[in-house]
Order: sequence, then structure tokens, then C-alpha cells
Amino acid sequence: MGNADALVSELASWLVRHAPPRLLTQDAPDNLLHRIRLIGLTGPARWTDPHWPNHRY
Repeated sequence: MGNADALVSELASWLVRHAPPRLLTQDAPDNLLHRIRLIGLTGPARWTDPHWPNHRY
């Protein structure tokens, strides 16, 4: 499973890049778009994002 991390990274990259425009044409809810965007964030940027579930200021 050494290739699993690379596959997950590739899938996340594709999702962040291609899913939002497609979902916008389907009037997807904002919270779904924010969750997809969060997939593309790494490190502290992910945990401090105000749209991260259970985020606390």
C-alpha cells in the first residue's frame, strides 16, 4: 500500500480542482463547497479555517 498516499493525494487534488465548478452548476450548498475546499488545505491552515467542523475561535 505504499502507493495509497499518492493515490489519495491525486484524488484530493482532482476533487478540489474539478468538483466545485461542476457542483456550482447544480446549485450545491455552500457547506459542501467549503468541505471540498478544506480537503485541499494542509497543516495549520486546515485546522484554523473557520469552516472546519468544530472550529473554535
